[in-house]
Amino acid sequence: MSDNRANSTTHSTPYTTLAAWAIAVSWALKAEGVNADEVFAAAGLTLSDYEQKPSSRIPIHNMTLLWDAAIKATHNPAFGLRVSDHVHAVHFKALGMLIVSCENLTQALEKIVAYHALISDSVQLSLQYKPDKIGFSIRAVEGVTISSVAIDSFYAVMVKFCRSIMGAGDLVAKVDLMRTKPVSIKPWQEFFQADVQFNQENNHLWLYRSFLEKTSLHFDEKVFQSNESSVQNYLQEMNANTWVEKCKKHLVLGLNDEGPSLSKVAEQLSVSERTLARKLREEGFSFSQILQQKKQDLACYYLLETDDSITNIALNLGFKDASNFNRAFQRWYQTTPSEFRSDNNRPK
Repeated sequence: MSDNRANSTTHSTPYTTLAAWAIAVSWALKAEGVNADEVFAAAGLTLSDYEQKPSSRIPIHNMTLLWDAAIKATHNPAFGLRVSDHVHAVHFKALGMLIVSCENLTQALEKIVAYHALISDSVQLSLQYKPDKIGFSIRAVEGVTISSVAIDSFYAVMVKFCRSIMGAGDLVAKVDLMRTKPVSIKPWQEFFQADVQFNQENNHLWLYRSFLEKTSLHFDEKVFQSNESSVQNYLQEMNANTWVEKCKKHLVLGLNDEGPSLSKVAEQLSVSERTLARKLREEGFSFSQILQQKKQDLACYYLLETDDSITNIALNLGFKDASNFNRAFQRWYQTTPSEFRSDNNRPK
């Protein structure tokens, strides 16, 4: 598999990523003597627009085109690793400040997973806990295409952040990447200073817990709480104006409900059914797609955060029985609910 790309669909999606990523790409391009404006134009973007507003958002489709254009222009398959030289915590605004103020790196990773939509809402992040290490997993949201180079860059930035916060030490245990094995794997091995495996089923950055659980000298409880509040406020503002997010907040699933419908949600939002359907189309979604994404999100939550049986989870999500839920879950994530729970649950 050359890229970490979900099955493509015929509809566009309103997923976005923080423009700071694109600006870091432009700096990396300039460092290699490449005309960044031309590369951005090839991706349907105007660099100056984002230089003036680094906190703005870029459609993930264009960001993927930008990564592809950058690889073509630099002839460097490991370009994503180079971009990490130009990304700093401050570029992620409140989330960057929150990461730096965490008690330890384990908590920092957990906050990145919890609030990753601030950076990009096109991926699903999760942590896998083992006795001696923690795996940081990245997968594209179903129906979204993201570049394998973006995965390289994100993992490189995470490693750089960890080392900048806690200093030198034995950090990376192993790296698993879905991307096709390049002609030379040396750049990856040298950057991560660990074994890097390609053509894997999932993307995992495995980090040693002994390093992650060291108490940070930057930790301050009051500063941490203030930074987390800032992140939460930013996310609320970011989502406030999208009809997709408004719909998600009003979708209620459960045994005691007759089931969510477009008309019911439209009534709650004080708009007509036709208006809501049109607003969603303008943002690249249909009501049924939002409903499915809501079920996917809740399925993962129930499996990881509760001890409910698979049958109860299935019924709470509106499935007739566990068999139907199992089939749907395997279609979404290529694994069963039981296997997902077993592979991803944090030891109590």
